[in-house]
Amino acid sequence: MRIRRRRLSAAIAGFLLVIVLLLGVVAFLRWRAAGTAHEILPPAQATTELPEGDQYESVVNTRAHIIALALRNDRGPATVHTYALPPNSPWLQSQKRVATQLDHWPQTDDCADNPDARVLECTWREPTRWWPREVRLTMMRPPPPGEPSNGWPNLTIVIIGSAPGA
Repeated sequence: MRIRRRRLSAAIAGFLLVIVLLLGVVAFLRWRAAGTAHEILPPAQATTELPEGDQYESVVNTRAHIIALALRNDRGPATVHTYALPPNSPWLQSQKRVATQLDHWPQTDDCADNPDARVLECTWREPTRWWPREVRLTMMRPPPPGEPSNGWPNLTIVIIGSAPGA
């Protein structure tokens, strides 16, 4: 009778040890994956070549810096890329291009297109409990015809920021 109890106790302890090890391996793998920002390909026709400008460059750089600071966390800095698009590039096309790369990540805010808005933003967060990663898309449109351009060239700017898991 004692031998059976000892064997049963050893089997249960071994089983629990295997379960704890498996949970530890899963947590470690998730922790490693969350430490890298999700790479996002830019929308079609996007280029990293931004024309020289007076005031628009500081506006774009300031917006990119704000995004980088907002996405920074304990795991490290965010990856932020700035692209130029043709002037009438649709918001929905850029939004869908990013969303299709995120494998069903839910949006965390309203991403509706407002034709009158000069700055549009959309954020996605990875659907995981531990260390979710985040991606933010920002589109900056040129001023509408008839308004002063203040040095803004006739192009649309897209900023894509990606943060490691927090």
